Amino acid sequence: MELHQVRYFLAVASTLNFTRAAEMCNVTQPALTKGVQKLEQELGGELIYRERQLTHLTD
Repeated sequence: MELHQVRYFLAVASTLNFTRAAEMCNVTQPALTKGVQKLEQELGGELIYRERQLTHLTD
């Protein structure tokens, strides 16, 4: 787990939008998405539910 991955997750959690979270973190949206996906793999489960316009945190 790397600090930037946690920072990316927190940005997505606060905005519930990957594009805005990427802007907040000054990275591209694909880089942010990959960072969050790596964090989810390391923790063993989905942290964010993604569906087109509906993004929210999992239980």
